[in-house]
Amino acid sequence: MGFRTALVLNNDCAHEWEKDPELGRKIWLSSQNSDRYPFRYGSIIQQVHADCQTLAILDGYHGKAVVSASWHSGKTDEQRDLELLKAFADKLGYRVVKKPTK
Repeated sequence: MGFRTALVLNNDCAHEWEKDPELGRKIWLSSQNSDRYPFRYGSIIQQVHADCQTLAILDGYHGKAVVSASWHSGKTDEQRDLELLKAFADKLGYRVVKKPTK
């Protein structure tokens, strides 16, 4: 597997995307160095190996990858989601506890 780039695009600029023949190059340059090449159509959230699982928070036209983990086969989506949630809670000094059933 290769690498993936997660980005947020500003839909208010959508009319410009279709007219920009350099869009792909701008995304690539921004993913290589977002400080040197700011991406005016949005922002790069993360660039990681495709086997990585990520929990991200999106806010406005930006976002932040808050927790990442390696992918493991055999897990359900619910198991994956819960593990990422627990890792994020732990990072913040909390723990996730299941609500009691009635």
